[in-house]
Amino acid sequence: MRKMKSWLITAILILSIHCAHSQKSDYIMTDTLVSVGIKLKAGTPKENAQFVRMKKGDSEISYSAEELIEYGFKNGTVYLSKNISVSGLNKRVFLERLEHGKITLYYFIGEGIKTYFLEKDSTVFVEISKEDFRKHLLEHTSDYRWKGKQVRLVKYNRKSLSQLISMYNNGHNRPLPYPRFGVIVGYGRTSLNVPAGMSKEHLNEISFVPGASALFGVFADLPIERSYFSLNTGVNITKNGFSVNSASPQSEVDVVINTTSLNVPVLLRYTLPPLAWRPFINAGGSYLYHLTNKSSVYRSSIDQKVITINKVDQQPLISTSMVGYSLGIGLQRNLDYRKIAAGELRFNQFPGNDITFQKTQLEIIASFSF
Repeated sequence: MRKMKSWLITAILILSIHCAHSQKSDYIMTDTLVSVGIKLKAGTPKENAQFVRMKKGDSEISYSAEELIEYGFKNGTVYLSKNISVSGLNKRVFLERLEHGKITLYYFIGEGIKTYFLEKDSTVFVEISKEDFRKHLLEHTSDYRWKGKQVRLVKYNRKSLSQLISMYNNGHNRPLPYPRFGVIVGYGRTSLNVPAGMSKEHLNEISFVPGASALFGVFADLPIERSYFSLNTGVNITKNGFSVNSASPQSEVDVVINTTSLNVPVLLRYTLPPLAWRPFINAGGSYLYHLTNKSSVYRSSIDQKVITINKVDQQPLISTSMVGYSLGIGLQRNLDYRKIAAGELRFNQFPGNDITFQKTQLEIIASFSF
């Protein structure tokens, strides 16, 4: 009885040391010993699957999967020794552990082979090949009701498989982020404002009525790592016309501006994960390029009932290229496991300078991805 207690205490101490230090330093583990605070030399993924090298002074010691049951690097990467079938032969190798929980996901890379394994409840250990990996995933997570048929979106790669297994292990029944591409249509209201430091005095007192136009474009929404942040970008086109008249007893100023512009936003988007109707916010930079940019300024003077009209400015009053910022808030809804419809209210601002106007846009956007 006393001997059993001693073994139990030893086992608890080993596990405690392992949990406390394995991810803070390199370590190796055998059936009876855990060595921490050592220095392991990382090799290529293929090498790590076959052996690991430990530095000892000026020399190195190599350990195979027959000698260790586990090893890990201080960056959190862990390898476990397992028996698998390679080209029809039973072989003991190191598998990289990608996820750990109710289901543990492993990755193996060898000569001409890249594959994944699932382990569940220490009783199921199965390889998931590229041809039928979704079938295996559904079979071994049958106790979980996937939202939006996420399994159909999973790709046969480390990032995608790891995220799905992590969601299962943590009970996060949330939509799986995936790259989206689609079209946008909308309505924009554009305002031109005279900067405070405008050097052209005859323009200081004018005030434009905002112009309205339709907008059309395409977009891409690309997830960032395994988060619900994404990079949202695209291109849309708008066409606007402005005219204004400013009069005084001695003179009048008429300004006519016509533009066709391409807007390229580059936004960081965050989409709330747990809801069927999913709110999102985004913010970032925006580049505006005017395909057409025509400005005309006419100044008329009245002298003893004689009206003289002069064309004052020839150069554009809006910069051909403008860099500004965009802010947006919206709501999206899954139509099926892949297609999404969304609505957004977006604000864009592009500053002017001492000879060009500032441009401000308020847009109502509808988007559809497929």
